[in-house]
Amino acid sequence: MAAAGALGAAALALTASPATAEGASAPGGVMRIAAPDHPVRAGRTVRVSGDGRADDHAARYLRACVEERTGDRDTWHTVTCGATVASGTAARVEARVRARRPGTLQLRGTLYGLDGDRDPRPGPLGDSPVRTLRVR
Repeated sequence: MAAAGALGAAALALTASPATAEGASAPGGVMRIAAPDHPVRAGRTVRVSGDGRADDHAARYLRACVEERTGDRDTWHTVTCGATVASGTAARVEARVRARRPGTLQLRGTLYGLDGDRDPRPGPLGDSPVRTLRVR
């Protein structure tokens, strides 16, 4: 009976926390994001957080960004990016995304590698899996 209670508590804890999507470990780096896994109302703001890592050989500096698109065919747009950090440390990003209209809102995290802390042309090192939110 105690095992069933513990299992129920674990299931409740999982439903209360945001879902996480982690990218496959690529030669360049890995990126993951956390976003709500429940439907949201149009006009509401959703909190999305993410972090990414890459080995020292992939790039000297890293930057994590959150991108969005409506539907599944629209182009990706950058919502915001976190601070540029030295390679070997986790690049983090926090974003607030407004669910503007009913339908679907897709989110992903992208990890960029930079040659310098002010590099104007960062190169993508990896993406997180796409998180799809239902907007009602």
